[in-house]
Amino acid sequence: MMISPATWRAFFKARLAAIIGAARAIDPALRVLYHSDGYFEPIIGDLVEIGVNAINPLQPEYMDAAQIRRAFGARPALWGTVGRQTTFALSTPAQIRQEVRERVETLGRAGLVLCPAYDIDEPDVPAGNIAAFLEAVRQYG
Repeated sequence: MMISPATWRAFFKARLAAIIGAARAIDPALRVLYHSDGYFEPIIGDLVEIGVNAINPLQPEYMDAAQIRRAFGARPALWGTVGRQTTFALSTPAQIRQEVRERVETLGRAGLVLCPAYDIDEPDVPAGNIAAFLEAVRQYG
């Protein structure tokens, strides 16, 4: 994290909780997705506590999705879990399919938005890897 969890809690947690509370006062069914790049695992419990429903992205290069799932169950929903910088850019289609299968098996379907952790419309991502991902999601997801 770029700041310590203690600093995040001191300066941001209560403010974010107030924003979420104000929005839910208008629409109690509102779903809140928290976006932060990289590693922010130490504050996931805080995010759940203040009402965040999903985290985006869960970058497997920096956080362990299976460990987070074990700790928190299906809340928050995990958006991502398939690495953009590693898997999509550097893997073969067979490796992409295997990772998708492993994600579904280890994380389950509840609370999982299985997708690339980031944009995949970049020159270093082979089209065959995108096709393999979509095929595997249809097959396993």
